[in-house]
Amino acid sequence: MMFNSSGSLDFFSFTHPEVASEVLNGSSHFFYNISMAMWNKSCGEQLLDFTTAEKIVIGVMLAIITTVTVIGNMLVVIAVCVVKKLRQPSNYLLVSLAVADLSVAIVVMPFVIVTDLTGGKWLFGEVFCNIFIGMDVMCCTASIMTLCVISVD
Repeated sequence: MMFNSSGSLDFFSFTHPEVASEVLNGSSHFFYNISMAMWNKSCGEQLLDFTTAEKIVIGVMLAIITTVTVIGNMLVVIAVCVVKKLRQPSNYLLVSLAVADLSVAIVVMPFVIVTDLTGGKWLFGEVFCNIFIGMDVMCCTASIMTLCVISVD
């Protein structure tokens, strides 16, 4: 919705004509439709249409990145836990970073891969959308804060 220079609504600037007609008709479903449109886009992105070959390539590449992330961070944690010479306070910060990155790889990346392969459509429901956003922010913030502590150390 946009206002023109006279301060009135410019109904021709709507991207969807059905929304403009609802406003003009005074429909009470206008705000419901706007909120549903915002919810549909809260976890998904702009819908993209990939071919089957593109989906396979993208899925394989993202799966490889996720697998390498999980294996690499698990190796860091295992190495520091098993080798006694590596059990030093400065290495505990590296373990903390590895655990934070491991949580991103396990909790966040698989759902992002599915969302990307479906062209940006969120398939996991409204409740899990909010949980996912919270987990994404928490895991990424833990990783960033650990990097900040490492840089100070």
